[in-house]
Amino acid sequence: MAGQGFAKWWALMSPYYTKAYQEMWVGVGLLGFVYYKISFGGKKAVKDKPAH
Repeated sequence: MAGQGFAKWWALMSPYYTKAYQEMWVGVGLLGFVYYKISFGGKKAVKDKPAH
């Protein structure tokens, strides 16, 4: 029942979120990538950090 309600809601709202704000989603992706690079420096694991 909840899935059917969500499907109806998404059928109505998907053009609004995916097309009207298409530029916004590109910006969100770029900001997420920049945040990742600044925060983690692109490193998978930090070996220099001492354990507390």
